[in-house]
Amino acid sequence: MSQPSVAIIGGGVAGLVCANRLQQLGISQSTVFDTGKHGPGGRCSSRVVNIGGKLHVFDHSAQYFTVSDSRFAKIVSYLHRKGAVKQWKGKIGKLSKGSFEEDKNLSQAFVGRTGMHDIPRSLAENINVRVNTWVGNVSWEDSIKKWKVDKYGMFDYLVIAHNGKCADRLMASAGTPQIHTLTQVRFSDRLNVRDKRMHLCSIWALLVSFPRSLELKYEGAHVEDEDISWLANNTAKLSVSDLATGSQVECWTVFSTRQFGTRHKCSQENIPPNVEREVTEKLLAGVQRVTGVAQLPPPAYTRVQLWGAALPLNVLKTREECVFDGLHNVGICGDWLTSPCVQGAAVSGLALAEKIHLHHVGTNKSSTSLVPEFQAADGEVIGAFPVDSSIQFQPQSL
Repeated sequence: MSQPSVAIIGGGVAGLVCANRLQQLGISQSTVFDTGKHGPGGRCSSRVVNIGGKLHVFDHSAQYFTVSDSRFAKIVSYLHRKGAVKQWKGKIGKLSKGSFEEDKNLSQAFVGRTGMHDIPRSLAENINVRVNTWVGNVSWEDSIKKWKVDKYGMFDYLVIAHNGKCADRLMASAGTPQIHTLTQVRFSDRLNVRDKRMHLCSIWALLVSFPRSLELKYEGAHVEDEDISWLANNTAKLSVSDLATGSQVECWTVFSTRQFGTRHKCSQENIPPNVEREVTEKLLAGVQRVTGVAQLPPPAYTRVQLWGAALPLNVLKTREECVFDGLHNVGICGDWLTSPCVQGAAVSGLALAEKIHLHHVGTNKSSTSLVPEFQAADGEVIGAFPVDSSIQFQPQSL
């Protein structure tokens, strides 16, 4: 039996894991298309910034991940052997009115060794990834049972591994209306259970470097505040130290609440300078307020970024880990189908790869449910989803 070709639109964790699992199952003719200029990654991404002649890393999306699924545990073990991940051993917890309480239920948190970008980089090593590539249209050619993917050729299967406006636009005229229904989105900070669409919220990220330590006793905190939802010390998390040079610079990532994101919504591709200044000032004031630091040192660097499609507020009610249309050879994978976190994205990619394999060999020609019924999702802030893990392992045993 000849190998089928698979086009995977989206190079986040879901798409990359799907491609790797397909390769394990003997389907090596898959191509991942991603718009990232410097590499794939999706929400597992980091920004490297030159501040004062030295490079500093900010995790500006997913902050850490936990493990409670045995399938994902195998992926984490692989990533650890590759030197891509490590345990985050600093204090993580909740911050309310300047009072910090460590999360005792969070027994194991993992991060990329030099930044969350290490994860997609490692997953992309042995598969075909086309970066800085925009797929403008796809269409199902029913007469030959193949997908035409823009100018990039014909493929036997199509995988949509991202969400938001791009997926909605891409599938609008693709010839598979039921799949398009699942990719239609509503952007808001509240979940309307009567609306049978995926809901995504917007979140602002502030990257800020201080010339000296804030001397806080924690490294990451979920915050109870109307403006700030999360802050993390990247310098401590990634075990970066400049003490040998006499510098105590600290790089922090700060996330807004989704309500703040709605109040200050604009085009994420073209943020007006006045909005950038206002958001920066408000989030810095929020950092001072929630941490209780008497006076923040003047920042050496600031940058704000709007994640327009940051966090899914709902997931499929059926709890299926992927969506697959066996009549049109098209599937969807992503964290918004299962659980909005790194683990959710990974297991969704695994599940879809296995659906495609079974469909190809003829073992299972059926489709999953294509009825878009949703329920509220768990999770607090983009990429930070602590769970009481049922799977425990020591890093040295990975």
